[in-house]
Amino acid sequence: MRNRSVHTENGHNQNGHTVAGNAYAGDGVVRPRRTVLVLGGGGMRGFCHIGVIRAIERLGLQVDEVVGTSMGAVMGGLYASGMDSRELETVAQEISLKDYFKLNLVKFLVRGLRHASVYKGRAFHEFLRKWMPQGSFAELERPFFCNALSLTTGASTIFGLAGNDDIAVADAIYASACLPTIFEPAEIAGDHFVDGGMTETLALRLAHARQADLVIGVDLSHRDLRKRTPYRASLPHILFQTYEVMGLALNEQNLHRYADARTVIVKPKVSHLGLLDMPDVEEVVGIGEREAIEVLTTNPLTRYLCDPEVLAEEDRQVSRPRDYVQLDVDMNACIHCGICAATCATHGFAAVPLGDVVRKLHNYECSRDMACERNCPTGAIRLGNL
Repeated sequence: MRNRSVHTENGHNQNGHTVAGNAYAGDGVVRPRRTVLVLGGGGMRGFCHIGVIRAIERLGLQVDEVVGTSMGAVMGGLYASGMDSRELETVAQEISLKDYFKLNLVKFLVRGLRHASVYKGRAFHEFLRKWMPQGSFAELERPFFCNALSLTTGASTIFGLAGNDDIAVADAIYASACLPTIFEPAEIAGDHFVDGGMTETLALRLAHARQADLVIGVDLSHRDLRKRTPYRASLPHILFQTYEVMGLALNEQNLHRYADARTVIVKPKVSHLGLLDMPDVEEVVGIGEREAIEVLTTNPLTRYLCDPEVLAEEDRQVSRPRDYVQLDVDMNACIHCGICAATCATHGFAAVPLGDVVRKLHNYECSRDMACERNCPTGAIRLGNL
C-alpha cells in the first residue's frame, strides 16, 4: 500500500490518533477505508463465494462495494442486496440443474443451428427475478457492479455505473451470467449481452478504477495442470472446456496487470468441479470458507484488520504464510527456452546470457495465476503452496 499504514478496527495512526478502520493518507488526513470484494466467474464452482463471504463475516472485515462476473455476479448481487452467508446458502440450495438447464429441443428441431442456445434461460432468469426484485442498482444495500459483453459493439459493459444503473438488477446479472450458446443472450435497451467472463473473468480492472484501498479478489480459475481431463464428444463438454481454458489465459493477463500491492487473491481449490456439475453446496461453501480464512488471516494486507480473537484462534492452525509460493524446476526436463522468464510477472525466473533459466528459491510476490507452469512447453515447472 502506498503512503499509508494499515490498522485494526481500533488501531492508531502514526500520530497516535484512533482511526477505527480508516486509512491514513500520509498527508495528515485520515479518510474512510474502502474495500472492494471482487467475485469471479466459474459456473457452479461459484457457490464457494458464499464461503468466502462467511469468512469475511467471521473475521469482521468490512466490504464497501461488490463487483461480480457470471456466477460471481449472482452471488455478489445477492450479497449486495443485504443477504448474509446463511441466507445465500439457502438460496443456493434452491438451484437445480434439472430445472434451470432444460434443452431447447423444440426450437432446435424447428430452427436448427439458427437457434441461439442449447438450454432455455427463462427459468434461470425468473429465479434471479424472484430473489433480486430491485428495479435499479440504487435499491441495493451496497454498491454493486457486474460486467457483460455486448454482442453488437464487442465492448464490455459494466452495469451499476452511472448511466447503466437504472435497470432491473436481475436483468443485469442474467446478462453477466449468460454463457454464450448455453443461455439465450440477454436483451437490454436494444442491445444483446453474454457472459462478462468472455473478456474478464475476475473484474479487477474495475476495482482498480474505483481506487479501492483494499481489493479482495476471489479467483475460481484454479486448475490442476498435471491432471488430464477426459475428452467427451459432446457439445457442452467441448464448450465448457474451451471456456475454462480461455478463462485461465484471460486471468493470467488480468492478474499480471491489476493484482497490485492493494490486492489479496483468494483461490479456492475447486478444479475438481465441472462448470455445470451440481455440487454439494455445503461442501463447496466449506472449501471457500477454509481457503479465505487461511489467506485473509495470513496476508499482511488483511491480517491486521481481522478480529483479534478469531485471528489468535486461526494462528494456532496455520503452519506457514500463504503469501509464500514455491517454484520447482525439473532441470532434466528444462530446455532453457526462456518462456517462463518472459511469462512471469513477478520475476520468479530470469534468463541469463548463456541461455540458462535460473529461479528464485522463494517468490513472495507471485500472482498465483499459474502462468509459468501452464505455459512451460516441457512441463518442467511446478508451483507449490498455491
